Amino acid sequence: MIRLIAAALKHPTHRTLGEFQRYWADSHAPLCARAAAVRRLTLHLTLGEAYGDEPAPTFDGASISWFDDLEALVSHATRPESGALWTTTFVDDADLFDRATSWPTDHRRASVVGTETVVLDGATTPDMVKAIFISSRRPGLTLDEFSTRLSAPHGALVTELPGLRRYVQTHALPESYALTGVLAPTHDACSELWFDDYRAWKATLASRQWSAVVDSGEKLFARPSAYLIGREHVVKS
Repeated sequence: MIRLIAAALKHPTHRTLGEFQRYWADSHAPLCARAAAVRRLTLHLTLGEAYGDEPAPTFDGASISWFDDLEALVSHATRPESGALWTTTFVDDADLFDRATSWPTDHRRASVVGTETVVLDGATTPDMVKAIFISSRRPGLTLDEFSTRLSAPHGALVTELPGLRRYVQTHALPESYALTGVLAPTHDACSELWFDDYRAWKATLASRQWSAVVDSGEKLFARPSAYLIGREHVVKS
């Protein structure tokens, strides 16, 4: 299976942050999950305590949708039988999120289409928090070089973080870069890091192991990476 990971910002005027998060969780995400091609969908809303903290979240939330393959993802948006649902979802999307096209747009868009790799397996609970980083490779790195170094040695350093319970990477599919429109990916990889709570995440950020991860990332990632932290809410399983 493949995954579409998409981060988003709230529309700047339509709702308060609380209203935005409730609508995404209660209305928009279930609407997206109605599509037959979507096999699984999870939602991650940025924690209130993370705003104004360091590092500051760059997005208000992210969804992760699973599809059988790339063809299923594309047909989700193009097949006549799914056209009405797609149109409704698209209109709702524009009302909920910041979809302005004024330049630059990089702070509004972050998405990856790829395959999931579990680097560190571990049990999770709904109360855990998950830090999500959506990243692009540094100029000069091929996608293969980037993916190889992300897996190891960078990934190996991440597994040494104190308090880390689970670690998953998503590596972009090379063929996904041929996608166009709203399905076109903007980034090359996503990393998901689970911790018991926000306090455990903050403790990790103060550790020497995190400093090593940051140093490794300086040689690997283009800046800035998209970042948010929230709890995983399963909308469709």
